[in-house]
Amino acid sequence: MNIQRIAHPFTLVLVFALAATGAWAAGEDEGETAAVDKPMITDPTTGKMLTAPEYGGTLTYPYKLVAANTDPDLRGHYAGWLISAVNEKLALGDWAAPRDQMSLTGWYVPTSGFVGGLAESWEQPDDLTTILNVRQGVHWHDKEPVNGRELTADDVVYTFRRRAGLTDFVPERTYEMIGLPWESIEATDKYTVVLKLAEPRLGSLRVYLAEVIQWILPPEVIEQNGDYSNWQNVVGTGPYMLTDYVEGTSITRTRNPNYWGRDEKYPDNQLPYADELRGLFMEEEATRIAAMRTGQVDIIHTSGGGVEIKTAEQVEALLRTNPDIQVGPYFIRALQVFGVNQRRPPFDDIRVRQALQMSIDREAINDSYYGGYALWKPQGHFGNAVAGYHVPFDDWPEEVQATYRYNPEEAMRLLDEAGYPADADGVRLRVAYDHRDVIDLGFAEITAGYWKEIGVEVEINIMDTTTWVSRRKDKSYEMTTGDSGWDLAPVQLMGFYRGIAEGDQELRQEVEYLGGLGDETMSRLYQEFNSATSEDERIRIAREFDAHYIRHHFQIYGVKAPGFQVAQPWLKGWNGETFLQDMDNHLTLARLWLDLDLKAEMGY
Repeated sequence: MNIQRIAHPFTLVLVFALAATGAWAAGEDEGETAAVDKPMITDPTTGKMLTAPEYGGTLTYPYKLVAANTDPDLRGHYAGWLISAVNEKLALGDWAAPRDQMSLTGWYVPTSGFVGGLAESWEQPDDLTTILNVRQGVHWHDKEPVNGRELTADDVVYTFRRRAGLTDFVPERTYEMIGLPWESIEATDKYTVVLKLAEPRLGSLRVYLAEVIQWILPPEVIEQNGDYSNWQNVVGTGPYMLTDYVEGTSITRTRNPNYWGRDEKYPDNQLPYADELRGLFMEEEATRIAAMRTGQVDIIHTSGGGVEIKTAEQVEALLRTNPDIQVGPYFIRALQVFGVNQRRPPFDDIRVRQALQMSIDREAINDSYYGGYALWKPQGHFGNAVAGYHVPFDDWPEEVQATYRYNPEEAMRLLDEAGYPADADGVRLRVAYDHRDVIDLGFAEITAGYWKEIGVEVEINIMDTTTWVSRRKDKSYEMTTGDSGWDLAPVQLMGFYRGIAEGDQELRQEVEYLGGLGDETMSRLYQEFNSATSEDERIRIAREFDAHYIRHHFQIYGVKAPGFQVAQPWLKGWNGETFLQDMDNHLTLARLWLDLDLKAEMGY
């Protein structure tokens, strides 16, 4: 059995635990499964031997999330499920970096790890100015109305001005760009863009290069059609062209024969390798796992949006029938978290929030349900991958730690004190919980069992993403699926999200989304973070933000569990990588290749 194991600093314990169960076997020294007489090469990022890259075939994967349209300025990052690897950004994570230095197995690629994409290089001569040098020789897809012309600085300027709200167009999904204090965005020649701010903003370079919706769009398409919302009009510069989309059925990307990009590991090779990327809509996890068992899909990857395998138990079951499957565990954030609506009783009382927090035995759940693979010690808003900003649980004040430790007796005392005594049936509270259907339901059911022991009855209502988002936005929920422990760049988590102006409603909505529900301290710290003039100041503010967030129990923390991606043995070049840019995970698939001879030898 040849299992490709992923050496990531936050998943090593998981890898070793799986090995101990017998689900992982055969070290990397034994080499990869390969078809007979295939030439072998060394992966320079890992030192592993594998079959040499080859072209052709259709790389198939399941997906679940559906985008309403393809315009990132209208649909936001959800548009990326369709235009990723079709449209491109100015920078991306370094695919050639050693994996023990940058694993690329999460959402966070440090800005220092970026290499040139559509921008060949960049510089910041002062605190207000950024110069982008647009890569020469990049051409749009040969499709009307752009017809394969060369990418220029004017295209970047057009996209940036539209996204920043500096034209007649009003973006619906603003994200970071609209919040910057713009002075000017202009092209000084065919390949140079100069960006000027009226006030310094730390982290602005990351916004320009790879912010979550920062795909560069073709002006002709938008001017001809009024927006970029119809997938049939999409034209990019990327390794693939979007050639077919049947909602609820499939997505097809076809190889761009004129793509400018080369494989960073093997620079003689033009990307991409597969002739097609084909996504198959598979809503049910059992369907996706069955498709993996029978060879109908080549990989279950983050490109599918919420399709990763949720538990190690399911992975181990898959390995029992398909022992050569490659497995890539990864941590991104804690989704085993409960948001509570503090605008209404009983969650307007911190004692109730503390009681729910103290009635969960996280360590026991980790041992029994997650097999010891999850990170069970509570985290705040910043995840353990965000060095400097993250404060480990063991460093929290003792009195705060105590409110997160399992203590059902104290939890019931707090509920009594808050005015919620048990009735004749032992019930103190009845609450409804909105569960987002892409999140593991098992943890929610286990936690509801713990809460029942202290007299809190929970009705779990399973919802699709559209319904769940709607209820979260209009604050009609009592409890809802939350998130915490984000392993994202701090600039994404704080000041640049959705505007910075005093009283900005989008900013207020983002603060409320985090669970603060208009908390004045959180709003103040958001704006102070954005106005910080040094990294040390930003870290100080972020840690103060996190301390306030943790102390007030704005969300009920569960555990931070890994997701699992899996790939067939005939899919080559994969080391568990997820994203090369924020929300641009199909770029990873463009760098993988199929050993079709091995697939045939295995009977698929």
